[in-house]
Amino acid sequence: MTQTSERKFLAALDICESLIDFKYRPTNLTYQAIELFCEIGENPGELLELCEKYSSEIAKVCDIIYEYATSVDNWRVNCPLGFGIKDHCSFLSFFLNLDRCQFEYFTDNFTTPEEIAELFQDWRGIDFNAVIDKQKVVTKSS
Repeated sequence: MTQTSERKFLAALDICESLIDFKYRPTNLTYQAIELFCEIGENPGELLELCEKYSSEIAKVCDIIYEYATSVDNWRVNCPLGFGIKDHCSFLSFFLNLDRCQFEYFTDNFTTPEEIAELFQDWRGIDFNAVIDKQKVVTKSS
């Protein structure tokens, strides 16, 4: 794990924490955090390591994402990814829960880790499938 990736991960967590200040309002901060997670996710194993290392902080951040996502409509924000804010929150939940292969989804657009993985494979060329498959085996044996 590189220090640069860890800094980006912590910056993304900070962005997610700041969503609490935007309840009931659209913001493109969700996209900014997604960008950081994608940069780290170019090495999915590194993102997995960071999720495991910061699991106690992630629980709090996921609560904030949930609170934000349930306070907004699925408004679109100006960003290259598209989709609405609730979809973005689903993506953030995916990234932060990659180690457990469980996430919350806030619309019916993406309801499985595989659907989100396919999106990021098509959009950024990042393949999360090996990590998802590995974590499903780990989760089942736990």
